[in-house]
Amino acid sequence: MPGTVAQAGSASSGTYRASDIVKSYGSVPVLKGLSVSLHPGRIHTTMGENGAGKSTLFKVMAGLVQPNGGTLHLDDAPLLLSSPHEAHLHGIYLVPQEPALMPELTVAETMFVGQLPTTGRWRRIDWSAMRARAQEALHALGLDIDVDAQSRRLSIAQQQQVECAKALLRGCRVILFDEPTSPLTTHEVDRLFSTMRRLRGEGYTLAFISHRMDEVLDISDDISVLRDGALVDSVERPEFDRTRLLSQMVGREMRTIPRRSWSSATTEAVLTVDGLAHAPSFAEVGFTLHRGEILGLAGLVGAGRTEIAETIFGLRRCDAGSVVLDGAPITGLPTHEIIRKGLVYAPEDRARHGAVLPMTIAQNVSAGLIERVRRRWGLMDRDDEDRIGAEAVSQYRVRCAGTDQTLRELSGGNQQKVVFGKWMGLSPAVAILDEPTRGVDVGAKDEIYELIEARARAGTAILVISSEMEELVRLCDRILSIYEGRIVAELHGDGITPERLGRSYLSHAGLGAAA
Repeated sequence: MPGTVAQAGSASSGTYRASDIVKSYGSVPVLKGLSVSLHPGRIHTTMGENGAGKSTLFKVMAGLVQPNGGTLHLDDAPLLLSSPHEAHLHGIYLVPQEPALMPELTVAETMFVGQLPTTGRWRRIDWSAMRARAQEALHALGLDIDVDAQSRRLSIAQQQQVECAKALLRGCRVILFDEPTSPLTTHEVDRLFSTMRRLRGEGYTLAFISHRMDEVLDISDDISVLRDGALVDSVERPEFDRTRLLSQMVGREMRTIPRRSWSSATTEAVLTVDGLAHAPSFAEVGFTLHRGEILGLAGLVGAGRTEIAETIFGLRRCDAGSVVLDGAPITGLPTHEIIRKGLVYAPEDRARHGAVLPMTIAQNVSAGLIERVRRRWGLMDRDDEDRIGAEAVSQYRVRCAGTDQTLRELSGGNQQKVVFGKWMGLSPAVAILDEPTRGVDVGAKDEIYELIEARARAGTAILVISSEMEELVRLCDRILSIYEGRIVAELHGDGITPERLGRSYLSHAGLGAAA
């Protein structure tokens, strides 16, 4: 059971309260006297649009961010948390939205950073104990991950799962999950929820952030809804109501988003992939993407979807096959040449590959347009940089204090909009979007869908990789299902439904799908 791996935390699970929490960044208020209570044996979900203050609240409760006002109490005892380490000593752990594993360390080593087990008179590192305890924690979560593998070789879903196991290793009984399911498939979410339910049954105090309404209604005992840094609604399970929650989140009635009835796809081939292979991730992948078309790649995490995108973009070697863009071969070209020729790639892991978090919004957006920005005496024109940043903020509705605000101060969804704006500013012929709405709230998803569709209408051919079946059904003219590195099915037009899409790849994994 999960509890058997606990070694570190000193506090028992109890009621954890945040009262009248205030937090501002400069002149921008993020939390406005916010109060929540988390209870043992219950899962408390916090909902809200991007920028509502959810992640900031969790960071305050985990010692990552210091509030400007308010108090924290665990079992009625006041807490002053100056660091995450201090929070761990009180049995409080934050599973972050963006995994922070050390890429060159093994899985076992990165799980034990800061608490390496020692043995003997000279207190040497006990490598055997470290590996055994790491494996035990992973197995307690039902995970089959090699503890000797380098962390950088893990998928983002596996990195997220390792972060969950680290909480158990530290013996933490209050666990805060900041959108842990955003990179996971339905099957992986079910496995995580099974673990959370076991932890709840053992009396752990759990909190959860998610933008996926079905997940929230499935796993939650209590729900708090935030809007603009304030608590606007708080409900317990018997009172759950989907329409009420969505309306409270966005401050307006939500409309149902149907599958679009139009297509801007033409018969003009703009990207042709033929017999592409990268061992051992995928082989014999071939398809044609047409101007104005939105083509989806579906499949389980680890099926090879991201590896296919990275090979097309030149980030991985091509073992066989070819890629042709607008009639010209680009196989094996460096990525900067591929970008110049009109193909861009927005990766799934924005924190590591899609953006530079310590840099400003203006700097991030203009990074994709350096060659187009006016220069004086070989230097960047800062006025042009600010203008480009301001245009992106306006066009993509980025919530921020100004273009000089750093990305690390923005919510995950607003970071995603900046990454999207950086690449769309190039008016590319082809855009590959890997999990384009990961970590984006319900209201902002609609905005991003509209932006994607607008690019398609403008003639951009778009390849979308997503773990959300509803997203693919909503957006795509055509979908390719990937299983173990091969295309196993193709769906078109009205033949694209959640049920058919699920069957197209889940049946190969022996998981089945609803009829």
